[in-house]
Amino acid sequence: MTPRGRKILNMVLAVAVAVAAWVFVIINYDPMTDITYSDVPVNFTGEAALAERGLAVAGTNVEGLTVTLSQKRVDAGRISAEDISVIADLSECVAGDNRVELRISGPEGTTVLKADKSVADVSVGRAKRDTREIKVMYREAEDENAELITFDLSNTEAEVICTQDRLKGVDKVAAMLDYDEVGDTVKSYTVDLVALDREGNVIPHVLIYPEEISLDACTGFTKTVDLSVPVKNTQDDYYEREYTVPDQVTIKGPQEEIDKIGTVRAYEVDISGVYEDTELPLEYNLPEGVYVADRSKNQKIRVTVTEKEEEDTSDGA
Repeated sequence: MTPRGRKILNMVLAVAVAVAAWVFVIINYDPMTDITYSDVPVNFTGEAALAERGLAVAGTNVEGLTVTLSQKRVDAGRISAEDISVIADLSECVAGDNRVELRISGPEGTTVLKADKSVADVSVGRAKRDTREIKVMYREAEDENAELITFDLSNTEAEVICTQDRLKGVDKVAAMLDYDEVGDTVKSYTVDLVALDREGNVIPHVLIYPEEISLDACTGFTKTVDLSVPVKNTQDDYYEREYTVPDQVTIKGPQEEIDKIGTVRAYEVDISGVYEDTELPLEYNLPEGVYVADRSKNQKIRVTVTEKEEEDTSDGA
């Protein structure tokens, strides 16, 4: 080996030894440090056991904690609030006010020094049950016109169990997918269900059955177009029928497909046999791969029926 080669080899060995020594010191002699984490989530367990007794959580005084851990300095950037476990077991709670111990633990190699709460105040009330339609939606869509196209949902409805006040706030039960997870090709997903209010916030302490659903989905985009609805209204000597129909419909599908569509025609609706005020569903004549968007799924034709007055054909005296 040339003198230059020996010199380079010695430099490489020196660096390797220095790195190994640094790693040894960090692992074996790294000083401990105290770090405080905010908004550590609380995992409430045992709510299914409450539901079996006809009870549900009405409210708590804590949904997140501030926890201080003693840990190796090298782990400071590797541990987050989500790595800390806080468990409140509600299975033994009774109707009314309860105090529940919080079991707090950090990742291996850490010690919990303190937390701003050690117990949770939990109010328990009577449970109510209801059935809600499941809506599949993006958690956060990067395009406001993006809307999922879904197929083969394992369930289209879910049972929700919670107190009456919480039930009033449940706007929908949702299976939420990340925008980046969904592409143009249809793929299968298994998704947890959550209860949402009108602003799209998750409502805690709502049990949902099933807890998750499976489905196939791909991305789509929406477009609002003109709607033509042919109506058959055969003349009737005894009843007069008036109707109103929506003049637009929102559709969804691949961008290149919906860009070609300016007007959608519905299938003909026959109201000749309608004898009282009613609403009838609309069915749309759409190209393959194009669907009705969620906001237009419940559009209907509204029919108002009036009985005609009989003409007086008797001769006057």
